[in-house]
Amino acid sequence: MKTNGKRLLSLFALVISVGVVVSGCGNNGNSNGASSSPSSSPSGGADSASESQKPAEKATITYSQWGTAEELQRTQELLNKFMEANPNITVKLEGKDWGSYWDGLTANAAGGTLPDVFKTSYAYIEKYAELGIFKELDGLLAENGFDLNNIDASLLGLHKYQDKQVSLPIDANVIVWYYNKAIFNDPAQNPKGAPVPSLEPTWDEIIDIATKLTLDKNGKNPGEAGFDGNNIVQWGMSVSPGSTMDWFLEPELWSNGAKLVNDDGSLALNTPEAREVLDFFIDATKKKINTTPAQIEGLGGQVNLGITTGKVAMNPGGNWNTTNFKEANVDYGTTYLPKFKEAKTVVQPAGMAIASNTKHEAAAYTLLAWLAGPEGQTELAKQGYSIPANKAASEAYISTVGDTNKIFLDAQQFGIISPFTAKKTDLVWTYGEQSLKNPLAGDGDLDAAIRDLESKLQ
Repeated sequence: MKTNGKRLLSLFALVISVGVVVSGCGNNGNSNGASSSPSSSPSGGADSASESQKPAEKATITYSQWGTAEELQRTQELLNKFMEANPNITVKLEGKDWGSYWDGLTANAAGGTLPDVFKTSYAYIEKYAELGIFKELDGLLAENGFDLNNIDASLLGLHKYQDKQVSLPIDANVIVWYYNKAIFNDPAQNPKGAPVPSLEPTWDEIIDIATKLTLDKNGKNPGEAGFDGNNIVQWGMSVSPGSTMDWFLEPELWSNGAKLVNDDGSLALNTPEAREVLDFFIDATKKKINTTPAQIEGLGGQVNLGITTGKVAMNPGGNWNTTNFKEANVDYGTTYLPKFKEAKTVVQPAGMAIASNTKHEAAAYTLLAWLAGPEGQTELAKQGYSIPANKAASEAYISTVGDTNKIFLDAQQFGIISPFTAKKTDLVWTYGEQSLKNPLAGDGDLDAAIRDLESKLQ
């Protein structure tokens, strides 16, 4: 996501939770999982790998990441625990803000001064792999018996380049469907008694609920005689597919057997399956049960925070949004993203990489294996801010944040594996939103917009 993109591309937060430091898509303002049941203990994993990799002599290495002062402090706490367990390794933390971090990494690559270990976003794997900054990890992981079985394939796949593992995911920023319990429980706001969504809702179910919960100033629903679509006081849902392409539109396309981009990087929106999805969202907005882009702006500008206004019953969002909802004193519920044919979601993990030119490979691997393995991930889970990518830390996470957040772990089984390329990055965060936001709300020529995007992706 773009706004939260730097939490999931800061990639990731709150509860971005669930991986390294709050990372991912968007700290600055702002996928199919291998196993659905968490494992409580590793089988010969990173712990043993760490032991075998401890260098005989002392070593000082650098670790770099983006983040706020608070996030960097939490990372320092993790590094302190690592150094207690590995007294022969000293780790120096280098922290920067999101923009400066990537500019600095590019400069480091050009000057041969890369940090030994560094944080990376799934969305920039291809770009920086082409600069040659990543050390391929497959050999090291196999030699040291690192257990990859506790990390979903969806997460691992997003940190591969040309089918080689170049980074290990440390968090699991997850997109789910939220609803405002107060609206459902209030007869004045829910006069038709619409039920809360099921755990794995279909879009037909959601449309029915959203229709009953959309009210004009006279309390009428869309479709009823006398409904005033120009004076809506409550919307059943709020989605904006054209401005949330990476974290909402893409998994919904996959849910219907379609894609956002083809394997060759070209736009994939002109298939029957894709057009069915696009037309569905256009129709929902035209029926007045979904907010328009202009209405979203009037409600605060962030579609993933719609339920905090008290005027929207349901919206999609990331796990980091739980913090926003708590701050707004919203009693919220969660389900998986609504599906067309299959349940799908996006898992946006930040990762850890080793510099290709590190002079301290053993020490760098030891840190990487600790941060991405059971021990470091458990410590991260205990902080309560990030969702660990390693399922060996699931119990620690749940015991820290409570059972209500277990959905963020379970939803990983529905994650799509759709790595970013340079073209895809431009599509979802630059010209894609400009072209599709309004047409996907029924305002503009969708065919012309798709043709324009196809030409830009050539």
